[in-house]
Amino acid sequence: MKQLHPITGIVSPFAQNNPVRHPAVDYIQQCHKQLMGPSGTQAIEYLDARKFTIEAIQYFQLGLESKNNKDWLVIPYLKDGKPVNVKYRSLPPAEKEFRRLKDGETILFNQDCLKEAKDEVFMVEGEIDCVALHSQGYKNVVATTIGAGSFKPEWIDLLDKFTRINVVYDSDNAGQKGAKEVARRLGFEKCFNVLLPVKDANDFFISGAEKEDFEELVGKAEQFDVDNIIDFQRAILSLKTYYRNRRDDSDSLKPHWSSVARLTGPFEAGDLITVSAVPKTGKTTWCLNIVHDFVKKDIPCLFYCLEMRPERLAKKIIQIELSVSEEDLTPELIDAGYLSLRNKPLYFGYNYRKCNLDLVIETIRQGIRRYGFKFIVFDNLHYLARSITNQVQEVSIISKTFKLFAEEMQIPIMLIAQPRKIAENQIMGMMDLRDSSSIGADSDSVIILYRKKMKSEDGTAESSYQPLTLVRVDASRYRAGGETLLHYKGEKSTFTELNSKKED
Repeated sequence: MKQLHPITGIVSPFAQNNPVRHPAVDYIQQCHKQLMGPSGTQAIEYLDARKFTIEAIQYFQLGLESKNNKDWLVIPYLKDGKPVNVKYRSLPPAEKEFRRLKDGETILFNQDCLKEAKDEVFMVEGEIDCVALHSQGYKNVVATTIGAGSFKPEWIDLLDKFTRINVVYDSDNAGQKGAKEVARRLGFEKCFNVLLPVKDANDFFISGAEKEDFEELVGKAEQFDVDNIIDFQRAILSLKTYYRNRRDDSDSLKPHWSSVARLTGPFEAGDLITVSAVPKTGKTTWCLNIVHDFVKKDIPCLFYCLEMRPERLAKKIIQIELSVSEEDLTPELIDAGYLSLRNKPLYFGYNYRKCNLDLVIETIRQGIRRYGFKFIVFDNLHYLARSITNQVQEVSIISKTFKLFAEEMQIPIMLIAQPRKIAENQIMGMMDLRDSSSIGADSDSVIILYRKKMKSEDGTAESSYQPLTLVRVDASRYRAGGETLLHYKGEKSTFTELNSKKED
């Protein structure tokens, strides 16, 4: 059920080799024959206007299909010369529309060319741009097929051998953001950003530009900014882009509880968010609730836990997904939760042997490169601190390393930390974090969870914690902080807003 990467040691409990459906070879050949025949005259004229050559049309086995009173351009994805998926693009006069073969295999478009290509390759954002560049004589060109912001781990293996990768993504904000992310994962040292004066590569040639004009752009292409070095002009441009993107997607990395989100604001790239509470309060489960919400929005997340095995974490995620208690879980319900989450980008990190800070950071670094994590939870800081005589100094080094790493990787990291021993039913604060005040100083925000411990009915013994949960943003670099309340339903591993609490 789970896949473990042999290098990174990171497991995705909901990833597997799902059954795929390949289109029939005869079907692709029939569609291609229809395009090249008398009934495809109008479609060929459209492709000619897009500057596609007949050689490129034949090479990619493009085809034509009529369905739902529309003509569709059939674009097969070929792997080892055989079709493994199909994308369809509606043809004029119909409005532009795309669809794909359900359950088809997701590969790099034209990835077969990588077998022959040597040192250099071009990467574009879509199939149409790939055919356009091929029509200009570029045979070593591949296209991502699932959007600028997505990149499958196995594609890194296919592209690792190249010493120069020309990234020819769309010139809009989304395209350039995706180009930077691709370069980060493939290696800044080998990626060059080809900036287009129009939106995409196909538009460039439709506008009347020639191959020589494109060669000039490739010659002017620069490597992406070196991390930690930027001039003033680029800093201003980056600032404007930041505010533009913040308006676009700032909600995507906020806690899903609106009352908590008002206190924390969005989790920004480079943020270190420390979460703490006394044992058994539910801090691991609270963080899992946040991760569950993010992965449901297709935000790749890593939950790296040194105390709980992935199976136990997966069980809690299933409980959160189905809102079901542990005692009611059955194999059938586990299957239902798995089917609901199997395609979501959730990964678990773990170590069964004694580990250290360097191993953890390197594992996460490899995972970011391979899986493109956008949010990370590490549980917990104090498990890494093994020194007997220099505990305070070691904890300080660990917290500072996580902060610098978050800045380097430009992703938010949520760090779970333990408190020092405090009096019963005392609400802890930032200064109660165990072993080092530097944890609070290194953190962009410190979130404290508190639940009051209840007594047994006769008042003679401790019983359990109340479900009412205080969430205190005790320190924030960019926010005023404050408090709010959530309801914890421990048997179902869920935290909910008080006004949305469901009664049994």
